[in-house]
Amino acid sequence: MIEGANGQGKSNLIEAIYLLVIAKSLRASSDRELVFWQQSIEEEKEIYTQLIASVERTSGPVKVQVVFKSSRTANDGNSSTNNIHLPEPKIIQKFVRLNDIPRKASELIGEVTAVMFTAMDLELIFGSPSIRRRYLDILISQFDRQYLHLAQRYQRIISQRNHLLKSIANRHSSPEELEFWNKELVECGRYIMAARSKIIRLLSSRVEQFYKDFSTDKEICQLIYDPSIEAPVDGTEDSYEQALKNSLEKFQDREIAQGHTITGPHRDDLIININRRPASKYASRGQGRTAVFAMKLSEASNLQEASGHHPILLLDDVLSELDSDRRSQLLKHVSEYHQSFITTADPEAIDNSYLSRMTRYSIKSGKIQPVS
Repeated sequence: MIEGANGQGKSNLIEAIYLLVIAKSLRASSDRELVFWQQSIEEEKEIYTQLIASVERTSGPVKVQVVFKSSRTANDGNSSTNNIHLPEPKIIQKFVRLNDIPRKASELIGEVTAVMFTAMDLELIFGSPSIRRRYLDILISQFDRQYLHLAQRYQRIISQRNHLLKSIANRHSSPEELEFWNKELVECGRYIMAARSKIIRLLSSRVEQFYKDFSTDKEICQLIYDPSIEAPVDGTEDSYEQALKNSLEKFQDREIAQGHTITGPHRDDLIININRRPASKYASRGQGRTAVFAMKLSEASNLQEASGHHPILLLDDVLSELDSDRRSQLLKHVSEYHQSFITTADPEAIDNSYLSRMTRYSIKSGKIQPVS
């Protein structure tokens, strides 16, 4: 357990651990935001930051390393405005190594699995569909490399297809040129949709029980896949392939007029129902928080089953938001995993039966110190 009054320091530590899992930050929109690069021109220093972890697994140990290195832009900080010299923004380069061997950032995903609980997770319930799609993408990518590859490829396809749609609308290209990108979209989309459908069914089967563990009411929580196209419920790749083809044909004229792709897995959603009503519209914050914990524990259970080893659980200052019964339930489930990191500003709120078994650290002035 990591404790301390500085919430940002504790959050940064948890974020650093999770960055070693998915090779990017959950909060920052770019790698530049992760590094303090602003320096005066007189300090011509290069920034070099690294995160390293040695992970013991049943299949053998793995050393994970992510390095951030700064470099100046082409002007090398010598640009000027009205004779006042200003430092140029730095370019941040990211390097990934596995067992000291250079790898692509995408190859890091799945080497170490983790589930992260944060106060921001309520956005899974009340936020936009893109948040729920990202949640599914991160989960599936941790145990399915083909999904990760196709999801990245799909984003490039959508970008190229949207560019072509605008070109057709401006009469610079012909609609026949869509055929190639339609085939590419269907090839990737069919796999993505089938994988999402499968994982949501698996999650939902466990979410219901986890939700009951946290809830004092007789409520039912269910997860439902909500694809952007009309598709059969069997969830096979073949059925999604035909449904995507039909949808692309049906909406082609509208897509050309609007200049962007309006059908496909990039428009999917995950519906979270409590007592058969959409939680996004009708759930209280307490119900939403309970649903999130049920989803996260179901996520951890599925990751363990798919990968063959326990994921790391990361709880970022979420215990303070729970009453004693729900806090005890969460700690009971968390304690079943091999390794968990819990941050809190109020360690005394944790029952001593759990606290006595924890290794405690304190963050003060940015330094981590053991607590005896």
